[in-house]
Amino acid sequence: MSSINIKINKTTKQVEFKIDDRVVTEEMSEKITEICNLLFTDSDKFDEKNAFNAIFRYIKGYHRLLYSQISNIVYAYYNEHTTEEATNALGTMISNIEKVVAYTGTQDYRDRRAKATNPEDKKVYEDTEKVLIKIWDHVNLAQTQYSGFKQTDEEYKRKFNKSITPFKEELVKDMNAQLITMVSIFTALAFLVFGGISSLGSIFSNHEIPLLKVIIVGCVWGLCILNLIFVFLFCVGKMTGLNFKSNLEPDANIIQKYPIVWWSDLIILTILAGSLWTYYIRKENIDSGFNAWCSKSPELAMWGGYALILVVFIIVLVVFMKQTWKKGH
Repeated sequence: MSSINIKINKTTKQVEFKIDDRVVTEEMSEKITEICNLLFTDSDKFDEKNAFNAIFRYIKGYHRLLYSQISNIVYAYYNEHTTEEATNALGTMISNIEKVVAYTGTQDYRDRRAKATNPEDKKVYEDTEKVLIKIWDHVNLAQTQYSGFKQTDEEYKRKFNKSITPFKEELVKDMNAQLITMVSIFTALAFLVFGGISSLGSIFSNHEIPLLKVIIVGCVWGLCILNLIFVFLFCVGKMTGLNFKSNLEPDANIIQKYPIVWWSDLIILTILAGSLWTYYIRKENIDSGFNAWCSKSPELAMWGGYALILVVFIIVLVVFMKQTWKKGH
């Protein structure tokens, strides 16, 4: 029963009565629990008339439903039982509510309702009929909500795997690409360092070879090693999807994309060309007249040679600068 607080107003000398709402809600929750337990009864043992009377008395006493208590009972049943047991029990509950609704359409019920002469009792009958539909609807709603929000371990694992699989594949692919790149770079560096030292050692080990020939052989070796490493890294970039271009513009030419390789080749080729020409001149003794002229005008020959080298270098530098830098930069 609800507790009643009695308070005497000293000013008006009137007695004020107040029902404890907290106790009322507790009573309503208990009654809703009793009704739900009644509706959970097996179909073959269920008495729809008895269930209607319980709901009728509840509406007559409290005039409204506690929907939250119905939801709590449905959720608690799912938590305390297996999903299959809870689904079967709620199916039985919904079926029993439908039986009670069907009872309100029987002749027995209509005769019973016709005997109610009090307007208040007539309204309670009308409200009870509406409440039956509301209970049926709310039980279905609570069941649907719980089924939508609850995730079993298998469902959670399936959703997790579905969400993480694309990221996992991309991560593994990226890690493999980085691993291949690191191994490739290490291999290239090892080949450059150890192979280069070994080959250079064999080149310079023979002290009887003239310096000019050593320079020529060294330039050829440098071109081979440089371009071999470039081709090797280029292939690695294609396999791993990594890009080591200096210029990513789509309309950039090959010199703008890989300027370091081209500049290095230019320097080595310049040294190689000069060395080959010098070797040819010495071998054919073409420089005898030139040596005689240089002996007559040593200062002119010295400064003229420097000027020629500087002009050639500037021309080549300008050409490469135009190819390397885009217009407007």
